[in-house]
Amino acid sequence: MLEEKLIKLRKKQGYSQQEVADLLSVTRQTISNWECGQATPALDKAAELARLYHVSMDDLVGNDVEIVLKEEKDESTNRRKDHHLLQMLIGKRCVIDCDDMSLVLDLEGYTKPRVLDVNEEWIRVEYERRKENTLRQRETVVKLIEMSAVKGFQIMEDE
Repeated sequence: MLEEKLIKLRKKQGYSQQEVADLLSVTRQTISNWECGQATPALDKAAELARLYHVSMDDLVGNDVEIVLKEEKDESTNRRKDHHLLQMLIGKRCVIDCDDMSLVLDLEGYTKPRVLDVNEEWIRVEYERRKENTLRQRETVVKLIEMSAVKGFQIMEDE
């Protein structure tokens, strides 16, 4: 849901609603309405939000994109991972050790995540999982994983 993403992304960047409102030249109430799902940003404001939060428009508004953030900030969060080294993961299937357990464990026949993109702030992955409230239906999910939430990875051999 867009409203949940807007809240998560704003908090990840450490902004208050008023700070985002000031940066986008809108009122704090407008930001609150977007985050409560009572309104949606116009296309130009959505583009500004995507730039502000360092995500693509597709990732911001896509219903199939979920966001994984590191829940607790600690001293190790301050150390930046070298995303240039992690770019070797693009196109590979991996087991990713992160704060989202669904990407660590290969349960219920989930496919290993395939890395779509890596930048300084995010690893973008895609995988299939069992659709909620079904036994056999599957859905493809894209997740943006905050770089600081990644603890490690294991590249899987090509099938």
